[in-house]
Amino acid sequence: MSDTRTGFDDDNGSGPDPMAPVTSSLEGRIRAHYEDLPESERRIADLILESPGEVAAYSATELASLSGGSKAAVTRLVRRLGFASFEEARRAARDGQTWGSPLYLLSREAPADSFGSRVQTQIDQDTRNITLTLETLQSDVFAEIVGAICRARRVFFLGYRNGHYLAGYARQQFLIGRDEVYLLPSPGETLAEEIAGLTPDDVLIVLGFRRRVDEMRQAMAAAGKAGAKLLYITDRTAKPSPHATWTIPCAVRGRDVFDRYASAMSLLHFLAVAVFNRLGAKARARLQRIEGLHEDLHDFD
Repeated sequence: MSDTRTGFDDDNGSGPDPMAPVTSSLEGRIRAHYEDLPESERRIADLILESPGEVAAYSATELASLSGGSKAAVTRLVRRLGFASFEEARRAARDGQTWGSPLYLLSREAPADSFGSRVQTQIDQDTRNITLTLETLQSDVFAEIVGAICRARRVFFLGYRNGHYLAGYARQQFLIGRDEVYLLPSPGETLAEEIAGLTPDDVLIVLGFRRRVDEMRQAMAAAGKAGAKLLYITDRTAKPSPHATWTIPCAVRGRDVFDRYASAMSLLHFLAVAVFNRLGAKARARLQRIEGLHEDLHDFD
């Protein structure tokens, strides 16, 4: 997406305003100009702001018809926003969808009226994503990952935002079968303090889904420099990481505003069970010790 300055000197779209704010997102450009829009363009802007991601699916004529405006007004608006053409504005909308902003994933269509239909849609979408994710696994690569986790001196899980909750779930599952399993970042700690001691004997498992933060990338680079093995579990929009030893992309999209993580949960469960089974008697002995301590400590009712 280009980083063009937005705004026009007059309503005829004679040229960009050099003093206009610089912004990249479609809705950000609209909000920067909204108060100065003429009524004909404001109606179009209101429609876009309602669900900006859907602009990617419309032609200029369709957008004009939906808003009750004209194609000429659409052309004036996109030029006023700093786009060279309507197609460039559509690309900006597609970029927003790929980036993962829920705003760009909103739909103007009403959900199915029937509760039963909504339940079936939920099941179908999660089933599809789980299938797409697990069927792409390569048995030899998966076996290599499992072996590396079993042999590792320590295993670290790192995740931010939704990835942090998934990392916490995975850490708890892996901790049943082996010790030295950690969740990053720990509360009150800086990441640097926790990854400074990474070695080639360690495995770092990164849960990095759309809208990834820079700190995650920096941690992966540091792990790669330290020689630690790195498993990158991500979504299918992610660019390959040069620091990852292995990468597993998960299908997380559906037709709803939020991404769906059933596939990631299923993958982590599948991996945890495989690690437990590979560790065999060692994992079973640890589980027995844990259960004995649960009883001694009266952990559960």
